[in-house]
Amino acid sequence: GEEVWESSQGGLQPHTRPLATSWPELGGPVEAALRLYHQQHPQEHQSLYLFQAWPRAAGRGQRAASGEQVWAYAGGQLRPGFPRRIGDEFPGVPGGVDAAVECYPEDCGGETVLFFKGDTVYSFDLVLRVTKPRVWPGLGPCSAALRWLERYYCLRGTHFHRFDPLTGKVHIGYPRDLRDYFIPCPGRGHGQGNASWGDAGDRCSEMPFQAFLSDDTGRIYAFRGGLSFRLDSWRDGYHAWPLGQTWPELEGEVDAAFAWDGRTYLIQGSQVSIFLSEQGHRRVLGYPRALQEELGVPSADAAFTCPGSAHLYLITGDRIRLVDLTQMPRHVGEPVLLPHDHVDGAMCTNDGVFLFRGPSYHQYSSVAQLLGAQQPAPPQSIATHFFHCPQ
Repeated sequence: GEEVWESSQGGLQPHTRPLATSWPELGGPVEAALRLYHQQHPQEHQSLYLFQAWPRAAGRGQRAASGEQVWAYAGGQLRPGFPRRIGDEFPGVPGGVDAAVECYPEDCGGETVLFFKGDTVYSFDLVLRVTKPRVWPGLGPCSAALRWLERYYCLRGTHFHRFDPLTGKVHIGYPRDLRDYFIPCPGRGHGQGNASWGDAGDRCSEMPFQAFLSDDTGRIYAFRGGLSFRLDSWRDGYHAWPLGQTWPELEGEVDAAFAWDGRTYLIQGSQVSIFLSEQGHRRVLGYPRALQEELGVPSADAAFTCPGSAHLYLITGDRIRLVDLTQMPRHVGEPVLLPHDHVDGAMCTNDGVFLFRGPSYHQYSSVAQLLGAQQPAPPQSIATHFFHCPQ
């Protein structure tokens, strides 16, 4: 209708307000919405596009609306020249679209917007300014669409599907209920936990994590009991997901993880799998393979690389060893004694090196400080710092 619902940080109950409060020029319901990420065109970058596809009578001193309008806002202000006909702003896209979502280059091969109308999807190339219609009968119609956690979703009624933005193929395990994921409702959702996961799926439980990962794109993950959590953004994270949701075909527990050269390495027992970080976490052909062949060690309790470095640090028990990832074949260096007799996981970011054990973590400003430490750094709460749980 003529209202917008907003969900606040921390999963608080959503609240509603009139559309006119934020977009006073709009005079009726919005059929589709899109935020454009287009860095090469600053005027369009981070613009919010709102689509109206309904006939509206003219008010005093106004022209009648065609029912095929798009409004563009930047910084909360209506951009000059808007509203416009949808076909004028996006040539080849018809009026009356049901939903729209931007498809990033790493997912669609170029800067693209997907417009949904019934069972037809109109793929609009932002650079070439051309539209290609596709028919995806197994997916549509979609009343809304969005990209979240590098995944694409089609919403319809109280359910949603996850789909491949290139083929329209719906992933196994869908549809699912919106009220358990995107719309916080009393008594439902991830905040209520998944009974089958127990404490492993409860972000605020003090159950130990097996591994942590900070990849080349700045994403941070925590692994526990065959599940992963996204930590770098409260908007995206704090939810437990089965491993296969993010890393296709991966099952079981992750013992150690690290990233290097656009790739993510996930160690499970004596094997390692490699996924391309910027291509929807696609597994590299030929993996998993033996960890001994890949890195020169039979197993590892924890692993980490620091941003911009090809030095991999592998931790087993109370010893840490260095591997130069640029050398082939790879060889591990001599073990160095750590101030910890055991760690569950490790991670290095621009804020330093983090070692995880039980419900606590120990932070060091650099690798040099860690290697020179005689005593463990003071323990701090994982749940409080990384998941913002109540103390």
